[in-house]
Amino acid sequence: MNTKYIAIFLAVIMVMSIMPFFFSGGSNGETADNSVVDNSVVDAAGFESIPGEHVDHELNSLADGLAVTPEGVAFAEYVDIDSIRDTPLYLMMGNTSQLDSVYGVQVTKLYSAEYANQHSFNMHVINPEVIAFPYYLSEDAYNGYYFASRGSDLYNVIGNPMLFGQQDRLEDVLDVMKGDANASSDFSRLMEFVEPGAPVQQVMVVNDGFADQYYFDLMFLDDSRLSRTTVYLNPTDGTRNNITAYAAEGPDKGLDYDIESQEDILKVTVTLDSSDFYTFLGEPAW
Repeated sequence: MNTKYIAIFLAVIMVMSIMPFFFSGGSNGETADNSVVDNSVVDAAGFESIPGEHVDHELNSLADGLAVTPEGVAFAEYVDIDSIRDTPLYLMMGNTSQLDSVYGVQVTKLYSAEYANQHSFNMHVINPEVIAFPYYLSEDAYNGYYFASRGSDLYNVIGNPMLFGQQDRLEDVLDVMKGDANASSDFSRLMEFVEPGAPVQQVMVVNDGFADQYYFDLMFLDDSRLSRTTVYLNPTDGTRNNITAYAAEGPDKGLDYDIESQEDILKVTVTLDSSDFYTFLGEPAW
């Protein structure tokens, strides 16, 4: 089993899984005309200050992120931070100030994709859309896009969302956005069973574990009820047996189980009153 990804799911940690790619950065930088970029948010330049094309892609779900993710992804997550900020789900985010400090403004949505070779990239929606961080702008454009160097071999491509990661990984993403490369189809079967609207979503490849692939989401059904949906591709017999046992015990914990089973798919939705949040999080998923 891939213990790195399993640990992420067990802890239900979203932002922390991409924090190692962030850095403290310097106090100033250089643009294409060699001017210093270190403005406060109040007088920071807008995206229009960066030449070339800007990213313009809807990021409202995991599916939106996968639509511009190159093939071969092993783990991906989406979090609508703004929509959960005043809910119990936000407790799982940890301290998001580190993430905000990357841009000098709030990050409202995030998407992260990781590969088996440990390569990765991130997308962030920020508000307001300003350049309130130090950078060095590349002299040459890649297919019309300029890269803003952030140090430590990390770059942004400006737009909505902001791309963040190593330059060669971001070039691969831009190729998909331009239609010059195929988007990931790695989780296409799982995603057939995903309902829209969840603000917290993750998907992963499982190596020698409880299934071949696994999808997970959390959302509020209304002001008082939470929902957790898990979808398994080719679950083991042990996983199916465990889910059956959990469902039988669910009423004693106030948990409602809805199970859909096909030959290669097991979909499980668990609902609970949000006042018992920690019981909800502690319920095993396989």
